Amino acid sequence: MTAIKRLCQSEFDKEKYKELVVFIDCNPSFSIYTQMALLSSDYLIIPIMADFTSLEGIKGILMLLYEQYPSESLKKYASKVLTFNKQVKRFELKLPKIKQFVFNNYTSNKGVANAYNSIRQELINFCYEQYQHFPQYFTKNDNPLNCLSTWQNAYVTNVKDFHSSGKVSASLGIPLHQLPAQGQNFKMPDGKEITLAKHRYKEAVENIKSLVSKL
Repeated sequence: MTAIKRLCQSEFDKEKYKELVVFIDCNPSFSIYTQMALLSSDYLIIPIMADFTSLEGIKGILMLLYEQYPSESLKKYASKVLTFNKQVKRFELKLPKIKQFVFNNYTSNKGVANAYNSIRQELINFCYEQYQHFPQYFTKNDNPLNCLSTWQNAYVTNVKDFHSSGKVSASLGIPLHQLPAQGQNFKMPDGKEITLAKHRYKEAVENIKSLVSKL
């Protein structure tokens, strides 16, 4: 279950490994590969949308990793079966801490989509309540987080939808920060020409910088 961490430790010099940052992208299912990634990680970055599916996903993380069950019936059921958390405790493994929640509800022209704003705030309120009840599951922060707004500034980041910029970057293997130097016209693998507005992917880069500054 700790194979990924051991692989990194064996492939890199110990001093270099201390400075190394490895990002592991997981699918939403709690598969064996996801479990391996979680147990090889120090922190969790949780991407979410302003919808109630994301709310259920957050509840799932709290339940599967940290045994915070949403109902007494689930808690009673879990007490009778072998769970991931029980195995973690049995083998004295370390669970990652929640580092950041990343929203991607930006539209092209109007910032955070107004239609989703109320749901988005509901998710933020829920996450803040979890922090208040279970701060041990979150990374420590040097700043006083004594209200919702200060906590939100520390743990929540908005990242604009990349739209065409992201598709061009991924399809052609060009990092986002290098797109401005490549011009505005890009030929996709199927031969189609795509024109990107420079200010759009510059905004995307600024969003990424904002997120990285919190990591």
